[in-house]
Amino acid sequence: MELESFMAEYKEKVEEELRKFFTSKKNEIKHELLRRAVETIEEYTLRGGKRIRALLMIIGYRMYGGEGDEIIKAAASLELVQSYFLIHDDIMDESELRRGKKTVHKIYEEEHLHNGYPGNPQRFGENVAIIAGDLANVYAFEILSDTNFPHDRKDRVMKELERIMKYTGYGQLIDVYSSMLSHFSEEDLLLLHEYKTANYTIYGPLALGAILAGRNPEELKDFAIPIGIAFQLQDDILGLFGDEKKIGKPVTSDLAEGKKTLLIIKALENCNDAEREKIMNALGNPAVTIEQLNDVRDIVEKTGSLDYSRNLAAKLVEEGKRALANLDIPSKEYREILEKMADYIIKRTM
Repeated sequence: MELESFMAEYKEKVEEELRKFFTSKKNEIKHELLRRAVETIEEYTLRGGKRIRALLMIIGYRMYGGEGDEIIKAAASLELVQSYFLIHDDIMDESELRRGKKTVHKIYEEEHLHNGYPGNPQRFGENVAIIAGDLANVYAFEILSDTNFPHDRKDRVMKELERIMKYTGYGQLIDVYSSMLSHFSEEDLLLLHEYKTANYTIYGPLALGAILAGRNPEELKDFAIPIGIAFQLQDDILGLFGDEKKIGKPVTSDLAEGKKTLLIIKALENCNDAEREKIMNALGNPAVTIEQLNDVRDIVEKTGSLDYSRNLAAKLVEEGKRALANLDIPSKEYREILEKMADYIIKRTM
């Protein structure tokens, strides 16, 4: 099976499971405000995305001989975990857009203004969004617990998901502190990417699928961790150099948030004093301009930082693919899909 057809087919199947789940939630709830919250979480969850985590969970299951469609329902839970993290992340980053549309806290802030509620509109929007994120998290575990897998496998999957979310939280803590630390090294950043992205986006989903197929997922780490770090390096490249329409947020967002990506770290190591001043004036500046963005882009390219990040991502993908070649995977078809997905990670444009 070709990667593109696999991704398209199973993306639609996962989204259909999500639509069914949200329909059941809306039918349960009679109160208008609560139903509105469920509808907001539904719209936010279904508004876009490649469903990479859900797809990898399905791959992890199928490549170890797992059969049946119950895995699609289980994989849908990861899209709700993703909504949980992103809704809260949007608040922390003060983001107004996610996938080209208003973030949840902005939706509710505008509802406050439109309806003339008393109090602080921003605080109201953030409060409701925090609750919406928490609900998405609960829904994820609800979906998993309602699947028909053997109880011992479900117990192991729940524990693994708890571990994934714990380390994602650790990574987010490092991320929040990174913008304030005067010295934040490449080593610190790669640890952040291992905790926040590699575990959560690549290894975790594969591990969950493998567990539901009755396998120990530990052997997947040598493939998944380098691939996951490469995924984040590419994400950061797109964050600075990507197309705003494709990435679904302002191209100045990462600079405005003060995000110390590998692009910024290596540029600061290799630039002159005047260039350093330009970077530091843009980094963490909520009013950063397109002109400042273009200056930073030029410096990142001139100092070789962009090439360094691209080369490291490519090196990590090759490292992961070598590890994959040594894994005992019964399904040749799904091994090939996983290998193609590794290549896709550093070639994607959104």
